Formats: sequence, C-alpha cells, structure tokens
Amino acid sequence: MTLDPTPVRCCDVVCRDLALDNVLVYGVHSREARVVARAAAEALLAARRFRPLAEHIDLATRGCPAEEAANIQSGLLALAEAGMFVSFADLRRVCVRDDEPPPIDLVAIPSAERPAAAERAVASLIADAERFSRPREHLVADGSADPATRADYRQRLAALARAHAARVVYIGDDERRDFIARLAARGHDPGLVAFALADPERTGMAYGTGRNALLLHAVGRRFVCIDDDVIARPVRPPDPLPGLGVFTGEGEGYDNYQPQDIWFYPDRAAALADARWSDDEALGGHAGMLGRSLPALLAAVPAGEPIELDDCLDRALLRRLRTGQGRVRVTFQGLLGDLGWYAPTWCLLFEGKNRERLLAAEDTYRRTITSTRQALRLVRRATVGDGRYCQGAILGLDHRDLLPPFFPVGRYEDGVFRTTLRALDETALFGHVPSALVHEPVQERAWAEGDIWRPGGWARLGELVVQCVRAAASPTTPAALGQHLRELGRLSPADFRAFVAQRLWRQKELYARHLETLLARHRGAPSWWRDDVHRHLGALAEHAATREYPAPRDLLGERGDPDLALARAQRLVARFGELLVAWPDLVRTTAELARAGHPLGVPLA
Repeated sequence: MTLDPTPVRCCDVVCRDLALDNVLVYGVHSREARVVARAAAEALLAARRFRPLAEHIDLATRGCPAEEAANIQSGLLALAEAGMFVSFADLRRVCVRDDEPPPIDLVAIPSAERPAAAERAVASLIADAERFSRPREHLVADGSADPATRADYRQRLAALARAHAARVVYIGDDERRDFIARLAARGHDPGLVAFALADPERTGMAYGTGRNALLLHAVGRRFVCIDDDVIARPVRPPDPLPGLGVFTGEGEGYDNYQPQDIWFYPDRAAALADARWSDDEALGGHAGMLGRSLPALLAAVPAGEPIELDDCLDRALLRRLRTGQGRVRVTFQGLLGDLGWYAPTWCLLFEGKNRERLLAAEDTYRRTITSTRQALRLVRRATVGDGRYCQGAILGLDHRDLLPPFFPVGRYEDGVFRTTLRALDETALFGHVPSALVHEPVQERAWAEGDIWRPGGWARLGELVVQCVRAAASPTTPAALGQHLRELGRLSPADFRAFVAQRLWRQKELYARHLETLLARHRGAPSWWRDDVHRHLGALAEHAATREYPAPRDLLGERGDPDLALARAQRLVARFGELLVAWPDLVRTTAELARAGHPLGVPLA
C-alpha cells in the first residue's frame, strides 16, 4: 500500500472509552467519529510531530505482535480518512498577510515607594525613544502612601520631562481619588473602584492595583507595561533562531511549561559581562506580535525560515488555526539579571538544555537556588503560546478589545490575569519576544536554603484565585465569571474551605504526578536534584491535609489564623467577582471621561 508522503500530525480530537478495548474518536474539526482499537487511539494522540502517515504507523507498530500491529494500522488509516490528522499545508492555507501594526507609543510602569528606580526606568525608556525617534508616552502609576514620596516621584519625573521634552504622565493617590469621585458621579460604586485601584483591605500587597490603573488609562491602546526595576537596555539571545515557534502545553498539566532558555551566572557582573548587547529598539519586538492573529504571524514568516509546531501540544489550537482563530493578546520579554521569581521551585521542573545547564554540577545548582538569582532567560526565536508560564516584569497588552482587570492584591497577579483572560477568551494567545531587558532590583536578592522545597507545604492567594476562576464554566463572559466568583463568596466558610481544598488538591496531584514522571524519566539523577524533589513532595504530603493548607500563606499575617485568612480570601474573591461584572461599564465610562478631557493620569512638565 502506498500512502500519501505528506507530513501530518494529530489535530483536535475527543476520545471516549467504550470498553472491550474500543475507543470512540471524534474529530472536532472534521465532525467525524470512528471506533478503533485503544492502541490505535493512543497512537493518534501520540502523533504530535509532523511525519508521513506511514512513519506514524511504523513508530506505533514497531515491536508489536502482528494482530495488534494490524489493528493499529487499520485504525490509523480509518482516522486519517476521517480527517483527524492535519498537514502543515492545511494550516498554511488560512495564513493571510496583514498590515504590520504601527510602533507602540505608550510604556507604563507600576511602582510604589521607589522613586529612584522609577526615575532610572523612565530615563532609560526616554533614551531608547530618542535614539529611534519614537514619539512615546511614559506613564507611571505610583502606589506610594506617603505624600512626601509621591512628591519625590513627581519632582524626579517632571525633571525628566523638561530635560528631554518628553511626555511623562503620572498617576498617584490624588489622581486615583479624583478619578474615583468622577466615576462615582457617573453612578459607579466608589468602594468597588477603590478595590480595583487601591488597597482598602490593607493587605500591603497591592501589586495589581497599579496595573489596573494603567489599564484604565490605556483603554483602546496597545502598550507595554514594565516593572520599575527594569532598564531598557536590550540583549539578544545566544545563538538566535529564525522563524516562529508555537509552544503550548495541554490541559492544566505541566508539560511544556517554560518556553524560555535560561542561562545561570554566579553574580551580576558575570551576567552583564556575558551579555550580547543589542542595537535594536528595546521594546520593538512587541509591536510586530501584539494584537495580531496567529494566521497573520505565520504568513509573515519570511520564505525559507522555519515554522516550528512540534512543541504545540494543544490540539485545539491547531483546529482554531484552521478556522483562522487565535490572536496574541499579551506579549512577554525576557530578563537579564535577577530571575524575578518569588521562589526557585520551578527549577525542579526544568527539561532539555535548561536542565542540563542547571544540573551541570552540584555547586552550580546550589548557587542558583540559594546565593544568586542571576540569569538570562528569553526565547531564542519569536514564539507564540498559551501563556501558562506568565511572568509580568515586561508585558505587552492589547487593550483595543476589552482585557480583564488584574486581581488587585497579592503576588502572582500576572498568573491570575492570564487565567482570567483565557477563561473569558479561550482563543487568546501569548507571544514571547526573542530579546531581554536588564532586571536590576534596587537591592540584590537571594533565596534562602530550602526555598526550593518549602513552598510544597503551602498555597498562596493567587493560586487560590486561579482555582476559583478555573472552576467556572467555559467559555464565559465577564458578567458570568463575576457571578460565579460572587456565588463562591456566598458559600459558608466550611463549604468554601472544602471547595478550595479540593481544587488545590486536584492541581497539586497533577504537579506531583509530573514530578514523579521526571524522577522516572531521569532515573532519580542527579541525587541533589532528586533529594529536593523528594523534600518538596514530602512537604506537600505533610501539609496538604492540615487545616492550615487551604488558607493563603500570604494572608496569614502576624496572628497566623487560617480561618481569618481564608475568610479574607473569600471576601477578596467575591469582590473580584463584583469587579468583573462592573468592569466593561467601568472601562466604557473611563473612555468617555478621557475623551472629555479627564483621563486618569496627568501630564508632568
């Protein structure tokens, strides 16, 4: 039998076990169904790379008894006839070029209590804009409580604006209060707006409030949001790769979690000395990806350059691509310097070259997870993915269509944002720009001994909120998702605890299974990595069933009362639900106020 030599791979399918070794396979795109032997269905799901059908059959049947091999072959042929494989040519047919969007003319910085850092960041951005003759607005959202600190921000930023004839816009406490009053005069709940933009619960962790202020100022625009300790000095990747890659995981698991390559350094000086400095515009890579459809990005790849789809584990993305769906709503950029992670736990999950570099020697590993956080992390080629790795130090945001608000308090607000966006728009994609900027916190940071395994024993507020959002029916709307979260807020304390615990346990089960898979794959080597994995899993086993475990560690406070912490988390989840319900109207009113000459931010001069 001669088979078509065109390379193909599995597209979006649903499998249902019918017992007696039979599986019903339904092609979501082709809308065809076939019943095949279980081994044939498993071979279809394993066909993740583009290969000729004959090669898929050969790989699946190699070493099998003759009868089983015949069943696999006949099953794969039937599935191919039913349109459950897709060729690269099929995907390229929907790829149509569009006009590349203009440069991004707004850069926004959330900051608090660090006027010197914000000044340094804005000065580097102004220098970059001047070098490339880019008219650009520089926006700072300052969350400082002290009036003297806010005056220092204003003075420093105004001096930069005057010295460079640059447009610098400032949002401080006074501007937020005025804005809340204007929205209240238009019928909006001032307490709810304060929840989005301030910290009325006084958690001391109002990281998302600054990002929400930036979102409301930037309604209808594409912009880049960078942390105040990032410096606009671009770095290109070692051995950059041409073309475009698509990198996704599958479901809520941890395969293909980290798309970036990471190189580790003993100290900041070594990281800077090894950098491959770039002459390109610091933020230029965002403009070409942000807001564009995946078909348009594929069509824009120059002839002769590769389009890498082997790491696309999300078969639904391929089905959506065939129908022209999927748009990059958020972009990321890499960092040189401090890794920017609250704990080194994710190092346990490294695979490929990242794992090789981290575990090359025990002293390299120990130094990385304790005494230094210095690294270069970035993608080597432009990459589109599902955003499961979401680190918000540098974010491009396309707010021309409605983006959801950030969860106002707690760390991991970027992960909550990613989860919320995907709940509201399952076709949303996330782009990775193949360059990095310098990340240089005011004070050098280090992790403590044991920080790599201790987080196994607790959960954070952001993780709890993610599970609450994921429990909503999908696809959904801001109002429906908000109502779901409000209903969680009305549960009894005991029912909310049970709900949160079961959701966290489910996610930790996936996490633990993945770590056990890695232990088996690498045969428990090297021993120092294996020991930390065991300690991490041991911390999870020790604490998961305790009363304290579902209570967010970052809300425990000095009293350390898990019941109070969980009750506070429940109030915050319900309040976030109310914010989601009101958010579209808030954004519309904000746009109307801006057109009437009352934007949230005020220019400095």
